[in-house]
Amino acid sequence: MNKIRVILIVIPFLIGLIISGNAYSGDIQLQVKDFECVDDGKIVVHYTLVNTFGFDYNNVSLCFKLVEDEKAVACKELKVVVPVDADGSKIDEFTIQLPCSNKDFSLKSAVFYYTKRYRIDEWFSECK
Repeated sequence: MNKIRVILIVIPFLIGLIISGNAYSGDIQLQVKDFECVDDGKIVVHYTLVNTFGFDYNNVSLCFKLVEDEKAVACKELKVVVPVDADGSKIDEFTIQLPCSNKDFSLKSAVFYYTKRYRIDEWFSECK
């Protein structure tokens, strides 16, 4: 009798976990297309977003670091709303004011959503 009672309690609990785990499965992906020095003192970054959630996602932080010789030389954070229909076809851009002639930069990027602010600050810790 006790085994039946335990089974009747455990099964609905497990079913609830399975359903709630699948309800919000999704991801936001940031794809950096390219970045280039267009004028001395101006770098343009082209990127696109993919939203696999079934709803608009607000308050997403897109974080970028330009790195030279393993040191961050410029950082930028963009707060965006990722629309439900973001499929990677719309290319957005932003600029970073930085002298760039004859320099070799690499770009690091990260997406933070549903994240505490200290994690974003931690990621930007080496920025000036």
